[in-house]
Amino acid sequence: MKNKKDQNEPELMLPECACSFCGFTEEETLEIHAVRDVLIILRDKMTALELINAIHALSEIASGLTVDLAKACGICNHCGDEGPELCKGINECDESCASLHGCDDGPVEWVANCSLCHDLLDESQNIHIPDYILEAAGIPKGTKLEAYADGGNGEITVVEAERQSGITDVPPSILAILAQSGVCLAELDELIMQEAIIYGS
Repeated sequence: MKNKKDQNEPELMLPECACSFCGFTEEETLEIHAVRDVLIILRDKMTALELINAIHALSEIASGLTVDLAKACGICNHCGDEGPELCKGINECDESCASLHGCDDGPVEWVANCSLCHDLLDESQNIHIPDYILEAAGIPKGTKLEAYADGGNGEITVVEAERQSGITDVPPSILAILAQSGVCLAELDELIMQEAIIYGS
């Protein structure tokens, strides 16, 4: 099989058993989609059913990865805030239990009512400094910033954040799905900042 690529790029060798399982033949030309942290190999020409099978497979993989991420973060439990105690098992909660513990709302409300998770979704919490000031300070555009107050003298100091990865790097569509599922966004932010391995052995 041939790779659809520039002539200067190296040949990509694929395991024969994997190609056989996928139904790829030596006569076919394959398309490589390379994006950050992902490499996808598809036929460069597909029938409607082949395209549907590709969509279905990618959707299943995406769903599985989302479940892995949600398990690592856990369900929001108000992140230590004093608030209504949530049931440990959503499936075990009946109407009387929900009324007793104040958890008769859904996952969206769990995240919305958590001050830490809510602040992470609040755009007003982000620090915005004009580009010309960043340039004068020698801070590259797009750098994450943090601020702290210098006592009670009315001054605020803004500096380059020690950690440049955080929840703001998560695409809004993914963040919305996680928030609507009750996933703890504060824990997600912590996992991202720690660069913790949460997938694989």
